[in-house]
Amino acid sequence: MEAAILDIISGILGTDTERIRQSTAKMMKAYENPDSLLVLTQIVMSDRAVQERHIAAMLLKKRISKLRHWQLVPAEHQAAIKTNMLQVLIAVKEKTVKGTVAQIIGSLVRHEAEKEHSWMEEILKFIYERCSSPDPTESERGSSIFTTLMDAAPDQFSNHMDTIFPLFAGVLVTAEANGNMATPTVFNMLAGTCYLLPFVSGHSGAEQIVVKAIPLILKALGAFAEKGDSQEFMGAFDIIDAMGEYVPHLLTGNVKLILEFCLVIASNQQLEDSIRVQVITFVGSLMRLKKKVIMKQKLLEPTLAVMFEVMCQDPLDDDDDYFSSESSNSPSNAATQTLDLMALHMAPEKFIPPLLQLLEPALQSPQPVLRRSSFICMGVIAEGCSEAIGNKYLEVMLNIVKAGIFDSVMLVRVAAFFALGQFSEYLQPTICKFAPQILPVLFDYLSQLVMELKAGHNSNGPNLDSVPAKDSIMYLDKIQIKRRSLLAKYRIGTPEPKHMDRMFYALETFCENLEDDIVPHLPTLMDRLFGVLEPQNSYRMREMGLSAIAAVSTAAKVHLMPYFPRIMSILQGCLVKECPKEMQSLRIQAIDTLAALCREVGKDNIIPLADDTMNFCLMMLEDGPDDPEFRRSIYNLMSSLSSVVNESMASVFPKFIDRIMESVISSEDVLPHVSDNAEEDLILDTTDVEIDLDQTDDEDDQDGYQVENDYVIEKEEAIMALKEFAAHTGAAFAPYLQSAFENVYKMIDHPQDDVRKACIDAICGFIVALYKLGDAAGLKRACEIAIPKFAHMMRTDDEVGVVLHLLDVLGDVFKDVQLQAINNQEHAELIFGCIRDVFTNKMACQFNEESGGGDEEDSEESENDEMLFENAANLFPLFGLALQPELFSLYFGRLYQFYVQRLAKAKERDIPEHRAYIYGALADSFKALKGCSATYFDGLCPLFITGTKDSDAKSRQNSYYALGELVIHSEEKSFESYPAILQALSEAIVRESHPAALDNICGAVARLIVTNPDSVPLAQVLPVLLNHLPLKEDVVENDMIQKAFRVLYVKARPSIVAHLEQILVITIEAIYKKQMPDDETTESAVALIKEIRANYPEQFNQVSNANPEVFNYVQTLFIYWK
Repeated sequence: MEAAILDIISGILGTDTERIRQSTAKMMKAYENPDSLLVLTQIVMSDRAVQERHIAAMLLKKRISKLRHWQLVPAEHQAAIKTNMLQVLIAVKEKTVKGTVAQIIGSLVRHEAEKEHSWMEEILKFIYERCSSPDPTESERGSSIFTTLMDAAPDQFSNHMDTIFPLFAGVLVTAEANGNMATPTVFNMLAGTCYLLPFVSGHSGAEQIVVKAIPLILKALGAFAEKGDSQEFMGAFDIIDAMGEYVPHLLTGNVKLILEFCLVIASNQQLEDSIRVQVITFVGSLMRLKKKVIMKQKLLEPTLAVMFEVMCQDPLDDDDDYFSSESSNSPSNAATQTLDLMALHMAPEKFIPPLLQLLEPALQSPQPVLRRSSFICMGVIAEGCSEAIGNKYLEVMLNIVKAGIFDSVMLVRVAAFFALGQFSEYLQPTICKFAPQILPVLFDYLSQLVMELKAGHNSNGPNLDSVPAKDSIMYLDKIQIKRRSLLAKYRIGTPEPKHMDRMFYALETFCENLEDDIVPHLPTLMDRLFGVLEPQNSYRMREMGLSAIAAVSTAAKVHLMPYFPRIMSILQGCLVKECPKEMQSLRIQAIDTLAALCREVGKDNIIPLADDTMNFCLMMLEDGPDDPEFRRSIYNLMSSLSSVVNESMASVFPKFIDRIMESVISSEDVLPHVSDNAEEDLILDTTDVEIDLDQTDDEDDQDGYQVENDYVIEKEEAIMALKEFAAHTGAAFAPYLQSAFENVYKMIDHPQDDVRKACIDAICGFIVALYKLGDAAGLKRACEIAIPKFAHMMRTDDEVGVVLHLLDVLGDVFKDVQLQAINNQEHAELIFGCIRDVFTNKMACQFNEESGGGDEEDSEESENDEMLFENAANLFPLFGLALQPELFSLYFGRLYQFYVQRLAKAKERDIPEHRAYIYGALADSFKALKGCSATYFDGLCPLFITGTKDSDAKSRQNSYYALGELVIHSEEKSFESYPAILQALSEAIVRESHPAALDNICGAVARLIVTNPDSVPLAQVLPVLLNHLPLKEDVVENDMIQKAFRVLYVKARPSIVAHLEQILVITIEAIYKKQMPDDETTESAVALIKEIRANYPEQFNQVSNANPEVFNYVQTLFIYWK
C-alpha cells in the first residue's frame, strides 16, 4: 500500500491538474483502508524528500482533524500514530513538516481531551522533561517542541496553565543562574508563551507567575538586544506586545520597570534600528494603556526627553519626508508617532508644559536638527492637544513657527511649514483670526516660488548655470549630491523637491477654513497660483497648484467665479482621455479640483457644464485606466455632480451604479496575509474534488490581512458617493437604496477605520433618505439592522475616531428621523447603555485602566477622552427626540446627575469648554422632554442661574438659552420662579458684552414672554429687550423673538403700541438680512407686518417711508408672500 500512496503523493505534487484530480480521488478511496493512516505516518517518519513527507503529513492532518474520522481508527493504530507523531516532532528539522505535525498533535489532543487518561498529561510530561534538561541541546529541542505545539493548539494547552507557566518561569530562572539569558531555549519559551496569553486572563496562578516573571523577561530581552539579532529580539519582544494586547492589567505593577527598559533600548544608538523601533512603538501603546500609572509615577517627563532625543538623532542631510507614505521606519519616525499618541492620550495640561521645556532651548539651538525636531513636535501634538493649544499657546507658537519659516536651513523651514499646516488643520476656527499675519508669509513664499520658476524658463530652456540661492525656498541645504544631479532637479517638467508639499499643505489647510475672510486675499492668492499652473512647470508643481485651488474654493465659494473661466481653461487641458504616465497624477488632481468646484461655486454656475462632465465620467469609467485611484476621482466627481443635477441623475445611474457597487464590495483592498503553510494551502486548493478537506479547523485559517491603500481609498470614495446620491437625488436613487444599504453594511467591519467611518456615514444617510422618501417599511427595516450594529460598534470598536464619528452622525439621524429611528424598547436600552458607559469609561476605545492610586475620579482626561464625553453628552438630547417624552424622562433621570457632576469637575478645574458643552447639552434636552421638563425644574433652574455668572462667554450663552428652554417646556411649574429668572437676566444684560450671549438673553426673555406674558413686567422688560435687538450673531433666536412679538401683539397689545415702530424696524431688518431661520418664521413675520400696516397705518408708514429703499423692499415682501 505504501507504493500506492507514494504514487498518489507524486500525483498531487505534479503540475497536471487532471492528474491532481485523479490522485485526490484515489486518496479518498485509500482512506477506506484502515492501514492508510499508518502508511502516511511511516512516510512522514521516513527519510524521503521533504515535499513528499510534507504532503503525507498534510493528508494525515486533514483526515484525522475530524473527530468522526479519528474515532474510526483502531485503538492500536491510534496509539502508534500518537507515539510516532511525538517522535517526528523531536527528530524532524524541516519547518513545514514540523508545523504540520504539531497541528496533527493539536487535533489529537482535542480529540483525546474527554478521555479518562488524557494524552495531554503524556505530552506535558514529554515537554517538561526536555525543557528542564541541563543539556542545552535537549532543552532547546524541548522548547522548540513547546513553541510549535502552543502555536498549533493554544486553546487545548490553556487548560493546563498551572503546569505550563511554572515551567516557563523555571526556564527563565535557570537561564539567569547560568549567566546567559539569550539562549534558543529562552527564546522558544518566550515565543511559545505568547500563544497562551490570549487565554491567561482569569487564571490567577498563571497571572501571578507572569507578573513575577516580568523582571526576568526584561532581563532576557536586554540580553537579546545586546546580542544584536534584530529578528530574534523582535520575536522575543512579542511577549510584551501580547501582554499589552491581551492582559494589560498584568503590566500595571511593572510599568516603571518596563518603561525604563524601553527608554534605555530606545536611546542606545549602537543597537539595530529595528530593535529600537519595536520598543519605541510599544512605548506609544503603553502611553495609551497605562497613562494614569505613568502620570502617578512621574514617568512622562523622562519619556518625553527620550522621544525628543531620538527624534533629534536623524542626520539633517536625510532627505526623507517624515510624513509622507514613503517615509522610512526609523527610530526618529517611530518616536514622532509615539509623541503623537502621547498627545492624543495624555491630559494636555500635564503633557504640554514638560514638552515646552524641551523645545524652548532646542528652538534657540545653533544645531538645525534640534530646531527641525522642535517644529515637528509642535506639529504632531496639534491634533491631540488642539483645545489646549488654541486656548493658551497658539499665538506664541504661531510666532515661533513664523520665525521657523524664515530659518536659514531648508529642512527646518519644511518642518515649520508642517507645523503650520497641522495648526491650520486642527486648530479651527481659532487660528483663522491670525490670517492677517500668516497669509502674507505664505504669499511671499508662493511669490518667490513663482519667480524662481519663471527665472528657469526662457526660450533656450532652463538656466543650468546657477544653483538656487541659499536663501531660496528651493535650496536643499547640505544634501551631498553632485552639482549636475542638483541642477537636474530644476529642469522644466522634472519633479520639484518633495519639501514643497509642506508649503502647499500649510497653504491649503489654512485657506480652506477661512470662509469669507479669504475674499480680500483672492486677487493676490489666485495670481500666485496661476503662476504655479503655467504649462511649462512640472506636472507635480501644477498638481499642487490645482489642489490649492480646490482648497480655496471650499472657503471662497461663489467669490471664486471671477477666476472660474481661467481655472476651467487650465482644467480642460488636463481632463484628457489619454495622457503620458507622468501626467496621470495631474489628471486625477484636475478631476478632484473640478469636483470641488461643483460642490462650492454654486449650482447655477455648474449646470451648463454638467452634461459634458458626466459624459466624461462615463467615458473614463468605461475606457479609462484600470486604476483604483483614478476610479476614486471619477466617483468623487460623479457624486459632486449629483448635488448639482439632483433627480436628473436617474438617466445615468443605470450606466455606472453597478461599477460603484462592485468597488464597495470588492475584496481587492484586503489581501490575505500569506502564512507559513502557503504551500500546502496552494496544493489543496488546486483541486475541486473533496477529500473532506473543505471544512477544516481554525488552524487552517489565514493568519491575517494586509490592506492595499489605493483600493481602500477607492472603496471609501465609492461608499461616500452612494451616500451623496441618497442625499441629493431623491426618488432617482430609490431603486438602489436597498442594494446600497446591503452592500455598504457588508463593509462596516472593515479593518481600515476610515472605511468603517464611511460606512457609518452612508448608512445614516440611507436612513434619512428612506425617511424623506416616506418609505416607512424600508426605514423600519434599516433601523432594525443599523441601530443594534451601531450600539455594538460604539461598545467594541477600539478606534476613538470611529466612535467619535458614530456618536456625531447618529445624532443627525435622531434629529431628522426622530420617533421612527428607535423601533422598540430594546434598541432604546442599547443606545442609552452606550451613552451611559461612555460616561463611565467602559467602552473598548477608552482603555480604562486603574492607576492603583485610589483616586480614579480625580484623574485628568486627554482631549480625546473629553471629546468622547462631549459627543455622548450631545447625542443624549438628540436620542431623546427619537423617544416619547415620558420614556426619555426616565433615561434623563438616570443620567442628568452625571452632567451635574461633570459640571462641578469642570468648575473645579476651570475648564470653560467643558462647562459650555454641559450647559448646552442640558439645555437641548428640554425639547425632547417637553412637559416632563417640569420634573427637573427645581434641580436645574438654580444651576443655570449660577451659570449666567460664569467667566466664560459660551457657558453664559448656553446658560441663558437653557433658562429659556427650561421655562418654555416646564410651563406652569416655572411661573413662581419668573422673578428670580428675570432678575438674573436683568443683571446679566447689563454686564454682558459678548454678542452671541446677549442674543441668547433676548431669546430667553422672549421664551418667558411666550410662556406667560402676564408674569413679565413688560413696562420695564420690553424697552430693554428691544434696545438689544436686532440679534447680532445667534440669529436662530429670531424664531423665538418673532413668536414673542406675536404673543405680545395678540395678548398684550396695549403694552407694545408705543414700540410698534421699533418692532417693525427689527423685523424688516432681520428679513432683509436673511436672518430668519426658516420660511415659516419669515412668513409669520411678514404676516405681523401686514397686520400692523392694517391696524396701525401711521406707525407703519413712519417706518416704510423712511427711505425709498425700505419702501420698495417692504412692497416686494408683500408681493412675494401674498
